[in-house]
Amino acid sequence: MAENAATRAGPGGKLFRAGFHALAALRGARAFHPDGLLLKGEFHGLRCDDLALPDEPVAVTVRMSKGAGLPGRLPDALGLAVRIPSADGAPWDLTLTSSGAGLVGRVLPRPSRAWTTGRYSTLLPYRTKGELVWLSARAETPRHAEASLDALRRLVTEGPVTYLVETVRANGHRKPCATLSLHEVDEDSSRPAFDPMLHPPRGWEPRPGWLARLRERAYEGSREGR
Repeated sequence: MAENAATRAGPGGKLFRAGFHALAALRGARAFHPDGLLLKGEFHGLRCDDLALPDEPVAVTVRMSKGAGLPGRLPDALGLAVRIPSADGAPWDLTLTSSGAGLVGRVLPRPSRAWTTGRYSTLLPYRTKGELVWLSARAETPRHAEASLDALRRLVTEGPVTYLVETVRANGHRKPCATLSLHEVDEDSSRPAFDPMLHPPRGWEPRPGWLARLRERAYEGSREGR
């Protein structure tokens, strides 16, 4: 199936896949976001017509990571990945990266100095009900944690860390849709392969299509390479 998908993506997709495969093989880990911290959390959906969210708070698996894998507290494109269970058994993988604000800012990764400042964005929008919608998150905690995994571990150990998740329209209109609370470092669970291309929200289509297909090839190459 993966080969057929790569073929449909054309020569560019094959090269993209091969490049990410090689980088993951060289690292022995994900091509990007190779180092991260697995966390236990709770996802609480708010009233929102855009997403079919669970009626009650649900336990989720979260991975926070540094995009380029830069050491220590060096600024990096920080990642926030959440696996949300659904009633039909198919998970929803939400992956966000530290970004800027505004139309241009939210589609570009932006190195951040801390896990608790600025915004995270899906970068690519989804098309749902005829509209383009991004998902965004920002920390709602007065505590600060610089961009190192050790600092993140200390932050979560000291007490819950909450993020507000919002939908964002092309015109910049934001609407809260959920809260995400991180409350424990997960030392025991297996490391899930978060993949927003394989596990999107029901009825949501990543856009634009050509870029989504290239991103899918990147995920395929990274999975196979590592």
